[in-house]
Amino acid sequence: MYDGPPDTGRSETEQAIMDATLRALATHGYADLSIKNIGTEFDKSTSLLYYHYESKDELLLAFLDYILDIFAASIDPDAEDPDEELREFVSYILTDETDGPEVLAFQRTIIELRAQTIHKESYRAKFGDIETRMIETVKTLIEREIEAGHYREMDAEMMAENLMAFLYRALDVRVTGTRPESIDAMRDSVFFLLDNVMPLSGDPARPEDTSN
Repeated sequence: MYDGPPDTGRSETEQAIMDATLRALATHGYADLSIKNIGTEFDKSTSLLYYHYESKDELLLAFLDYILDIFAASIDPDAEDPDEELREFVSYILTDETDGPEVLAFQRTIIELRAQTIHKESYRAKFGDIETRMIETVKTLIEREIEAGHYREMDAEMMAENLMAFLYRALDVRVTGTRPESIDAMRDSVFFLLDNVMPLSGDPARPEDTSN
């Protein structure tokens, strides 16, 4: 599971720029974001922003790569326990402000930037890539549980698509606040799949989890 930003080889200054951009986006939103706003959140000279990035658009594309790296790091296809990894991923996506406002700010940023895919091909390509990677990762975890005899035989790709659809819908309503009451229903639906639909009945290797 995600336990901090992945090591992507960025310099200390580049990392500080990414952090400042996240804070500026959380404060001002995409529409009102400017280099000046980012500079206000940056504890070094604003000229360093232009040294690394020629324009706001170039900076935001680099930032998009950064947050997608973090999102991808939130689930590991090689996790020792695939079922536990899926459950922790669901809990990470369906978090709330009491679990950490910084997580919610990060999720808001993902949704706001994802909305730009309507008009920006560069954003659309990047989000398309990450969503494919995430679905492939969930599919891999499901397939590993099927092979281990813990999950029933199923179309792993279809189930991965369904799980991600539930989670994106839950993320959307949490961030936009349109139907906050839907969050519990989404959580219950996903855990119903994990607890009752996907596992083999009476699997001795999987004692019943009654925590959800």
